[in-house]
Amino acid sequence: MIDLHSHILPKIDDGSKDIEESMGLILSAQKLGYKKICCTSHYRAGKYENKNYDSALKKLRDQLKINKIDIELLEGNELFLNLDGLSALKEKKVKTLNRSNYLLVEAIPGMTEMALKKSLEKIINLGYKPVLAHVERYPFIDLKTLYELKKIGVITQINLKSLRHKKEIYRWIELNLIDILASDVHDKKYRNYELEDIIREIDNRLGRETRERLLMGNPEKIVNNEDIEGTIDEEKNYDTGIDDDNFIKCFFKRFKFRRST
Repeated sequence: MIDLHSHILPKIDDGSKDIEESMGLILSAQKLGYKKICCTSHYRAGKYENKNYDSALKKLRDQLKINKIDIELLEGNELFLNLDGLSALKEKKVKTLNRSNYLLVEAIPGMTEMALKKSLEKIINLGYKPVLAHVERYPFIDLKTLYELKKIGVITQINLKSLRHKKEIYRWIELNLIDILASDVHDKKYRNYELEDIIREIDNRLGRETRERLLMGNPEKIVNNEDIEGTIDEEKNYDTGIDDDNFIKCFFKRFKFRRST
């Protein structure tokens, strides 16, 4: 398996605090079957700007060699989609996924659906392929929005742990609106690689082929800078009343998103 979204580099952002924690996370990933991990530290202009990123990555790679741990660490960032972030991208300060044309991005707090689409279109026009991180977190995301994002060329990523409490995600996957499942690990205590039960559930509910596509096949194509073929059904109506169309529910989800991000 390949993890395209992690914060395991020590002392770069709000992820791992030291190399011991990083090594512990990597060992946990190895037990799950991961072979490659993209070190997608946050890039948020004025706060996280890849200071010491390269040296931290080298030290961690060296530590893996010393301990004979067979996991490959790849470059990457998770770009905060504000104006300064887009400027940094134009200036080539942001790391893509394994130096490919694929770029992991995240919406800013309070961002509207329209503003997100405009930012993603700007990234596409710059020649990048945006991978939208943890799409399940955004209060305006529903089946119709996912379909529209896929239509303009956005790659969609879900955090594995979200499958424990947001069961509608399984329907998104069944409709081929999700491309990647990733960990988004930050620490050993809470946002970690304790994912065995989730991976088993994916196998049980969706089958091995789907699990391999989302955790192996599509991630492999991304790190190799290959195209991911879309399989959305052009004839299907993606307007739905089961996700987020309840006004009160959506309002409180948006409020929670603003406060917690």
